[in-house]
Amino acid sequence: MAVIFLIYNLPNFIIYLNYYQENRNTKIKIDTEFDSIGIIKNGISKQYKISEIESSIYHLGVYHKNRIDNARRWKMINSDLAYWDLKFNNGDRFYISNFLVDFLHEKPIIENTKFRFRMFQYINKSDSKEAIELKAQKVKTRVDRLRELYSQKSVSELEYIVKNEKIFMENAREVAKEILKEKTLVTPLPLVSKTSGVK
Repeated sequence: MAVIFLIYNLPNFIIYLNYYQENRNTKIKIDTEFDSIGIIKNGISKQYKISEIESSIYHLGVYHKNRIDNARRWKMINSDLAYWDLKFNNGDRFYISNFLVDFLHEKPIIENTKFRFRMFQYINKSDSKEAIELKAQKVKTRVDRLRELYSQKSVSELEYIVKNEKIFMENAREVAKEILKEKTLVTPLPLVSKTSGVK
């Protein structure tokens, strides 16, 4: 049991150690009201303005990608571990774990923060892959898919769906009824033939 427990928690132990080594002598203080970020690393104190940030990237577990595509991924043991890749205009770069700053479940501290989703949130300083913006995509519902499908059908096909309640479910018939109404809302005017004159 002890061996199984160790193997199961090994990813966490490695990430914990990685974050500890990177942040053990680091302190950070953020004041958005006064546009300032103060960072102390290895006894050296530096002060920056938030407006001096060149890039801000949150590296999160893949579980948190559910906020984009609602794919219902399972939460893993290391899903709540994350780090923040923060780079300033002068080239200074810091890797801040969520042990120092609890940014995981909140609105991004810095505007235009981008995101990377990873299986293993080990700090990778050579990572060159592009991050993405966290914008939720609209998930298509069954009704949306029915509308796409039924919009291609003819009036007679739609009428058949509406009338056959034993074959088609209620929401399918409702969608067909809406599209049928849209298609028959405007009826074309009868053509009027022009005559050259009256005899």
